[in-house]
Formats: sequence, C-alpha cells, structure tokens
Amino acid sequence: MAVKAVEMVRNIRDKHFEETKGLSVEKQIHFIREKSKKLQKNLLKVKESALLKST
Repeated sequence: MAVKAVEMVRNIRDKHFEETKGLSVEKQIHFIREKSKKLQKNLLKVKESALLKST
C-alpha cells in the first residue's frame, strides 16, 4: 500500500485554506493554535492509552 503523501498534504492545505480564507492574520493564528491544542490533547490521550496497555 503506497502512501500518497503529496496528495494528502495538498488536501489538508486546501481544506485549511477554505476554512481561513476570509480571516485576518490574527484569526488565522488563533485557528492554527486551536488546531495545535486539539492535536496535542489527542496525542496525549494516545500516549496515555499506550502506556496503560504496556503495563
């Protein structure tokens, strides 16, 4: 199974553009920071889950 990384990145970039195209720079920064917070929370949950399974 081949990963289509370029296509995947392009789709993400296009989606983010559509979500932020009318926003000011400050609101775009806020958008990215909120996305980052959500990702960090999800990664922490995955890490905690993996730790619980390994014990």
